[in-house]
Amino acid sequence: MLCLKQPDKRHRVQPRALPASRSSGVQSPSKPRSLAKFKPRAPKAVRSSPAQKSKTPPFLPPLEPSIWKPVPVAQEEVDQALLVDGGSPLELRQIAEKVWAGQSACFTRRWKDLLEVRKALNVVATEHLASLQDAAEAHRERRRLLRNCARRLFAEVSSSGELQPAGGPPLGYVPVLYEDAAKLYFRANDITALNVAWQFFLNGLEYSFLPNKLHPFFGVYFTLSPVEHFQLLRDWLEKLKPANSWHVLDLGTGCGVITFILRSMYSDMTVTASDLCPNAVFSVRAELQRWGVQGVKVVQSDLFAKLEEEGPFDLIIFNPPWVPRAPEVQPSAGDVVFGNDYPADLFDRLFAEAPAALRPGGHLAILFSNYAESRGLVSQSPLKACEKAADQLELLEVHERNVPVKDRSRHRQTRRDKAWAFKQDHRVELWHFVRR
Repeated sequence: MLCLKQPDKRHRVQPRALPASRSSGVQSPSKPRSLAKFKPRAPKAVRSSPAQKSKTPPFLPPLEPSIWKPVPVAQEEVDQALLVDGGSPLELRQIAEKVWAGQSACFTRRWKDLLEVRKALNVVATEHLASLQDAAEAHRERRRLLRNCARRLFAEVSSSGELQPAGGPPLGYVPVLYEDAAKLYFRANDITALNVAWQFFLNGLEYSFLPNKLHPFFGVYFTLSPVEHFQLLRDWLEKLKPANSWHVLDLGTGCGVITFILRSMYSDMTVTASDLCPNAVFSVRAELQRWGVQGVKVVQSDLFAKLEEEGPFDLIIFNPPWVPRAPEVQPSAGDVVFGNDYPADLFDRLFAEAPAALRPGGHLAILFSNYAESRGLVSQSPLKACEKAADQLELLEVHERNVPVKDRSRHRQTRRDKAWAFKQDHRVELWHFVRR
């Protein structure tokens, strides 16, 4: 249980009355026109409708001890934070400047104040990074710094999931993940993650090629678009014609899309699903119970480390992340890193370990994309590492399928990304290997 002492009053930010001549159009004294010209959107939190609040959540088995969850803000950090219980636009801009400089802030009155500070932080970031000439570098640095700033914005949450600042979204995952806590303090980006993840869990993900919705648990990677790589896999499986007697491994299962594709196409096939993320393992096990699917074993494993007793396999399907992990991102208790990007040694390890997990003549299918190459994040596909295993794995073919522009650009968050989506050739790939 976390208890919060009232922070020292010298840290409290009180609203002040402004002179009548400055009651409208308040701007920063250092950049008098920046706020008036630049009006970025505040980060949006998904609000729950009354119908959603009354909706019964999908079935969940008892939580496993290994489940990852956001770490609440430590009491010492809360005590040292500015206590924000209101403020004018100018004062919230000043708070944003302090947060940018490294100060933390805890919001107690209105959720809107936290969103306004995040909006002001966008302005501050634009001003401080104006000297960077490379657009891609500036974009990455901006995202990194704003993510760090969001970790210094706190809000109190009750054991029922209600935010203390008025107007904030209810967090349905809090009573599930923190059932013994009276009240907690969370960082702004964790609040957003808990809220958005709960909406997807509650409402589910609908794929046209699956008979039921999937309800991914918190911290589990999933994507609704593109889905061309899943359709490419289905078409390839129909041509491959695997036997029901085959033992298939869904390596890096995530929310289980490939596992459920396999079971919907081959109901008697034996499938093992594995993932490094404990939340993904828990999520797929819960989904299997909701669907009533038998004959699937789910294992937590870093690639093949804990799969020796399960193999060898007739077919391994791997849908890895498509983007390399930035050097500054490190796995920790406070950040979700499972599934979003791949570490530098992933594919070297994959091709070194995969042959031993396959039967002679067994198949390895890797679903990938040219996304990172097109964006200039890598000079060549990391799957070129397969050449190191050429004596054990034969590359038979690479199937490709274009991703329609409309499906790409709709999910980009910036104008620069939307422009890129229309100009670049984005395609998904299926690399087919056979064990010699």
